Amino acid sequence: MNRSSQLILVVLLTFGLEGRGWSQDSRPDPGLQHPENPPMEVIVREAPPLPKIPKDFEIRPGYTLIDSLEQFRQAIKRDNQKIRVKPGVYRAKTVDPPVKLPLDNPAPGTGRYRGKGMQEHIFAVNGSNNFFDLRGVVFETPVSLQGKLSRRPHVSDSWHINGANNVFIGGFFQNVLDQPYPEFQVTNNEFEVCGDRNRFYDCTFVIRGSVPYGYSDFYGKGGPNFGRLNKHCFMSIDHANGTELVRCRVFQQSFGHCVHFHTVDGVLIEDCAFTGALRPTNDIFKEKVGRAVDYDYKMMYRKEQPIPRDLMIPLVEDGIRSYDNVRNITVINTTVERMRGAVQLLCGGDVILKNVTVREAGDFSFDVSVGNGGKVLLENCRSDLAYNPVFNLMRGELPRNARYEVAIMSPPEGARPTPRTSLGIISGERCEFVLKDETSRPIPADVNFLTCGGHRRPLVDSVVENQTSARLILNDNVRNCTIRSLGPVEDNGKDNRILTLNSKD
Repeated sequence: MNRSSQLILVVLLTFGLEGRGWSQDSRPDPGLQHPENPPMEVIVREAPPLPKIPKDFEIRPGYTLIDSLEQFRQAIKRDNQKIRVKPGVYRAKTVDPPVKLPLDNPAPGTGRYRGKGMQEHIFAVNGSNNFFDLRGVVFETPVSLQGKLSRRPHVSDSWHINGANNVFIGGFFQNVLDQPYPEFQVTNNEFEVCGDRNRFYDCTFVIRGSVPYGYSDFYGKGGPNFGRLNKHCFMSIDHANGTELVRCRVFQQSFGHCVHFHTVDGVLIEDCAFTGALRPTNDIFKEKVGRAVDYDYKMMYRKEQPIPRDLMIPLVEDGIRSYDNVRNITVINTTVERMRGAVQLLCGGDVILKNVTVREAGDFSFDVSVGNGGKVLLENCRSDLAYNPVFNLMRGELPRNARYEVAIMSPPEGARPTPRTSLGIISGERCEFVLKDETSRPIPADVNFLTCGGHRRPLVDSVVENQTSARLILNDNVRNCTIRSLGPVEDNGKDNRILTLNSKD
């Protein structure tokens, strides 16, 4: 088995599913789109079935068994426990009382959330230092119940993890669309982690439900927007340090981020798989009712313009995303698939990505930089060249002293390039870029290129080693760089050293 085949096999096993295809149900999902429309054509990895509920199950020594949702609600408010929840399906029917922040009498060093304002939630995990064994346990949060809360960002979330040092093992968490689209209302995040050092191991999350759905951000993603907007993200980590997601799987079919950070020092994501959904823009023109029809098939966000044809758009937001004051993010052995910006980490401190694979990015694969605030290391990472750029180093601080090692993979069978397909744009100062070749078939020449230096974003005093056949375009703001390339180089810069690699190097 060659290296490329091994990588494909690893990704399929990581998700626990086989194959890739177009999801074409016999009728529209009444929770995801207007039922009057034809079935939406999407590329999506279907969520796994619910785990089988065993008759016999393990209770580890020292763990206390609970077998009702009411007992669980009581347990998550207490400290220093080992709780085994009896396997079964638990559908929430009531919400926990709102919490006024800061929490009363937070113990020193526990990291309990000290924010201001109010929290609304279905589950408030206010206890600390707990182990929750959830193997074989399914928690369902229906949209009919989420709608009993407000839609205020960072106020209304299905789960608030306010305590610290809690461990969640083996749970299956899913949203239930028990109301037709677009009548329901959802929480801003399924999880908001607000306490330090909370960890999730071997958990599965199925995230569904947002209004609108099916248009990327064509009708707004903040305010103002063009009609009602109700996003639903998987997890926000907000003023909480040391969060860990290990061997977790997220299946997201809602417009919102997968994992996003706000004022965070330290996150570990390891052996995880995050998957979203893509839609060809041509499919939007088949709709009979809905937001696109209301606006005469025009996209309205940023500026009014016709919906472009022949593109592939994400139906979710970013896979791993940072906001203000974020540092020390580590992502290892993880796959991000069919998310808008797969990895967008514009941080103030260190970012380390090792063995991170991006497949079918909805907008770009990697946008990672910290400026002078720390180090950036991408080691043994990879991305396919399906619909959108691999690199987009154009938004955060200019990368400095960073290393980006990315292998280029072939797109999946059947994927057709779009007008946006390319290796993207790189920039930086004293950086090192290494492009490796893990393609299994030739990439069309018209999309097989990398732009070095962009608008007001130079590439200076850096090294680019291109072991692929891609063409490198050096813009006029590329200076004093060493370029070693197997593919052709177009040098429009100044004082660059161009070396030709041998295919055997």
